Amino acid sequence: MAHRLPNAGDYGLLLLLSAIWGSSFVFIKVGVDEVPPITMTAIRLFLAAMFLLLVMAMTKRSFPKGKGVWWMLLASAITGNALPFSLIAWGQQTYPPGTAAILMGVMPLLTMVLAHVFTVDEKLNSRKVTGMVVGLVGLCLLVGQAALHGLTADLVAMLALLAAAASYGFNAVLIRRMQAPDKVAAVTVIILLSAIMVLPFAFMLEEPLAVEAGVTAWSAVVTLGVLHAAIATLIMFAIVGRAGASFFSQLNLLVPIAGVIWAAMLFSEIPGPNALAALGLIILGILIARGGLALGSPAPIAEKGALKP
Repeated sequence: MAHRLPNAGDYGLLLLLSAIWGSSFVFIKVGVDEVPPITMTAIRLFLAAMFLLLVMAMTKRSFPKGKGVWWMLLASAITGNALPFSLIAWGQQTYPPGTAAILMGVMPLLTMVLAHVFTVDEKLNSRKVTGMVVGLVGLCLLVGQAALHGLTADLVAMLALLAAAASYGFNAVLIRRMQAPDKVAAVTVIILLSAIMVLPFAFMLEEPLAVEAGVTAWSAVVTLGVLHAAIATLIMFAIVGRAGASFFSQLNLLVPIAGVIWAAMLFSEIPGPNALAALGLIILGILIARGGLALGSPAPIAEKGALKP
């Protein structure tokens, strides 16, 4: 499907979605300070699922049909929501939101590696490898200091966030094979399945019924579910429908920047020289690997996944 050139409205929606998903790191930090991470993830997913089910009912959509599609939806529920949402929330118990946003920015680079392994037409080339090396230098600047001190809480949190980024990357490869004409219905099922999967782990690993959190923490959790997971998903589909997947893929460059800005404004988390250099190198690496901002060309697999914390 051919798309027109992006206009001011498209860029406005892109910046809005970047701001929403970039602020997720701040809201996760506020919520997880009082609500256990798996419990918070389960509540967030159920709220998002309920909102999207309401949208489906109002627009008279039907659930996807076919056993093969449902297996793909289940796999995407694990790799695109249940696992990364839980890992990010768990990691942010001890890791600041701004730096977490930078660390998650490596997702497109990890996706390129996974696409090379699991596909036949998205192989690594010299440009992609160069971009990955540049991004890896940035990652080393961010992780290196913690790694020198052994297996500290900070390093474990970093590894959890990197695992979440890798999970998003695997999901980006996975959704290429998904045949679901109604994307809103498909993502509703994915989020609902994610919530159902996460809930038992919340009861096994935590005590959801004993949580005593304040209004601020609960407000953060509700916002993460309704705004960041549900409404933001509808905005994502609007952007892709209006301007295409390649244009939308710029979001992966903007979300880490937005996350750093939100953390600086609301948490007074001013990134140090290493963090800023890491952010710059990761973004530069992505730009090199994808050959710049080619808005009119089809988006490769590495660009089809979204960094949606």
